[in-house]
Amino acid sequence: MTSSATIDFYIGSAIPPGNAAETAKTINLWQSVSDVLQHIEFSAPETDYHAGAQFSIGCDFSQLVERLEQAHKQSGSFDHYLKQHIENHTLKTDATLRMTLSHPDDKLSDAEFYRVATVYLQQLVLAANLAQPGSIQFLHTRFAESVAHRYEAQEFDSRILYGAAKAAHYNAWPSIKPLDFAQVWNWLEMCGSSQVTTAISRINKTLFSLLKVAQQRHESSARTALMVVYQLEQLLDCRQADSLDRIRSRMRLILGDIPEPANNLNELARIRSDLFVASQPVHRPPLISHDSSEALRSQMDQHNSAVESGTAMVLALLHDLIKNSAQQYEFAESFQRQ
Repeated sequence: MTSSATIDFYIGSAIPPGNAAETAKTINLWQSVSDVLQHIEFSAPETDYHAGAQFSIGCDFSQLVERLEQAHKQSGSFDHYLKQHIENHTLKTDATLRMTLSHPDDKLSDAEFYRVATVYLQQLVLAANLAQPGSIQFLHTRFAESVAHRYEAQEFDSRILYGAAKAAHYNAWPSIKPLDFAQVWNWLEMCGSSQVTTAISRINKTLFSLLKVAQQRHESSARTALMVVYQLEQLLDCRQADSLDRIRSRMRLILGDIPEPANNLNELARIRSDLFVASQPVHRPPLISHDSSEALRSQMDQHNSAVESGTAMVLALLHDLIKNSAQQYEFAESFQRQ
């Protein structure tokens, strides 16, 4: 006997930003997602209620892919479609993902299925953002079944990851090119990130904090800057009290010289220091507005923040690990007597 559940994940705002070229790449990515994740075996974390056996998960992405294709066909790009949506709220930006989960244990509760579905969606957010940063947006979300009111659906914004890719493009560093989605998904499985609730390894600490960055709606917050520095320290194994010089040195070893427009490490370190000594200003959470000025975020000077440039470095380092089927960097000191 097995347990099974069908969970509908509603996304009120599912269309990420993107110019014409980026829009075409995003649609191609989601077509790959639909093929790769149509039906998979998924390893979930162990709990007190089950021993972490694999779940069979099927997911129907057709409504989301159709919505993205419709926006492309109607407006030529996601950016233009979202501008039109600002003026005409009847233009649809929503979609529903239908997930079907099954498990060998015939006594599994609804809570366990929703927990595993949430981990699955988190893996999807990681994989899509690593394959093509900013290609996934889950905003105004909710579960839509009769028991769904008991569980809160998580939200993930495309803003910071998309901005990081833009910053890398405008600064011509670091190189961030789309990756094959299946390759990224398999790499995440190798890292075992879906099988743990608390990250212990350096790579899973980085990935879990990347999820938290994707949840941030205000990229200029000190908390987000703190997480970006934390990711760089984990990836480059620099956990000393004053690690900035070592981060910069190890970054150059892997990614090459850092051009001045992209070198925001000092600013990130300053924000972190100000936060620790309680001198960082605290801003009121602002109104999130989707007006015409918001639509101008594709301009160059809007993508040069320290957070976005730092996140671009994180993404480039993760891309390097993925392409080399590695999980971490190891740095060694050596010497010889002459």
